[in-house]
Amino acid sequence: MARHQEDKKNSIMGETRRKLIEAAAQEFSLQGFNKANVNLIAEQAGFSIGTLYNYFPTKRELMFAFITDASDQHVQFIQEKVLQVELPAHRLEVFFEAGFAFIEQHITLAKAIFNTLNGPDEEFKLKLFQAYQPLFQLLGKQIVGEGIAQEVFRPVDPMNTANLIMLVYLGVGSQFNREGKLWVQAEQVSEFILNSLLKR
Repeated sequence: MARHQEDKKNSIMGETRRKLIEAAAQEFSLQGFNKANVNLIAEQAGFSIGTLYNYFPTKRELMFAFITDASDQHVQFIQEKVLQVELPAHRLEVFFEAGFAFIEQHITLAKAIFNTLNGPDEEFKLKLFQAYQPLFQLLGKQIVGEGIAQEVFRPVDPMNTANLIMLVYLGVGSQFNREGKLWVQAEQVSEFILNSLLKR
């Protein structure tokens, strides 16, 4: 019985945390971190400000929790799709297809991430950079590196190339219309990158 009560308590706490972070994503996407109002976040989540502070003692801690949760979702979604295919060139295509699909399916979360990347807070930017390291590694080792090893791609520096691809991904991914649709299609971007990588 005690175990059941503990599991129920953990489930409720997890759900409360999730709702608070979702409400924070909405506020961060609209206002950015500095102008975000924690009272509105608590209200939108359906809780008192006291409950919010029980979970996140400061607004910065709430932002760090958002960054961790959002980047984990983003990274995992792309990794799972990319690693389902074998060929490096196809993996690169799937990288952009999955990445752009995630952005369009989670536009509020994406807006908050891009606001943070383009904001003034260096500590948040560093946290995002660290959180997205698995995607840099995926690109550098399991896409570009394997493409070079298989002599499909030209001999380039894999990690420098991964950095450039991520810059393209994040740059294009941040450009969407009012409906949350990206201006450029995934296949256009992957074709552009592949044209510079494939051996002739």
